[in-house]
Amino acid sequence: MEASCSISSSVRRKAPMMYYCNKKHVLVVAWTEDNPGRRFYGCPNYWVGRKCRFFQWHDDEICERDKVFIPQQRQRIIKLEAKLANCKKREKFLVVVVALLVVIFAILCLLR
Repeated sequence: MEASCSISSSVRRKAPMMYYCNKKHVLVVAWTEDNPGRRFYGCPNYWVGRKCRFFQWHDDEICERDKVFIPQQRQRIIKLEAKLANCKKREKFLVVVVALLVVIFAILCLLR
């Protein structure tokens, strides 16, 4: 039987009401090894080196199993998104080729 992970949803955190620098907080996703996919509220000035260092977790702590599972799934999603983008490029190319072939065929039919 696989190990399971339960997270208490009864302690759902709300967005913070007070800010240190009067800027509207932003909801961000952490992708660190200890907190993959865990959301938190932060001040927009946090990333630009200003004095405000407001920080508050939105999600509960992630269990050990998910610390491995979430990054694996994220990598899988990134690879699939790249594959999808490649398929869309190929589809556009094939549509152009087919359109050109139809035009050439139509011209050849008219010349007969």
